[in-house]
Amino acid sequence: MKRVRTLLVLLLCTALSLALGSCVTAGSGSSQKVRLYEGQIRAINIDKCGLKPGTCEGSITLAIADGGQEVTLAIKPQTWLKRGDQFVTIDQLGVGNYVKVEAVQLSGQLLLRWLYVF
Repeated sequence: MKRVRTLLVLLLCTALSLALGSCVTAGSGSSQKVRLYEGQIRAINIDKCGLKPGTCEGSITLAIADGGQEVTLAIKPQTWLKRGDQFVTIDQLGVGNYVKVEAVQLSGQLLLRWLYVF
């Protein structure tokens, strides 16, 4: 009986360590490099919108503050856009807004993760 209990504890510990190991590797699986951008919005393109606020998707063209180059960033639904203490939607952004942006490269496009409007 003691052997069965020892074997059961060993199997449970092994299963727990495998489960924790897969959770850790699942969370760190994305090797995309996060890029930070800062500059002015030059253009806003809204591709489609749902019925609820925050369900629009599209892209913005950003003129980078240091260097004058432009970059286009894709915006998916539910992306965090923030102005002060309030969350805003893509249709509330304006050309000329000065923003700070965090984006990642996914499948050939820069995907916006969050945006802060000044």
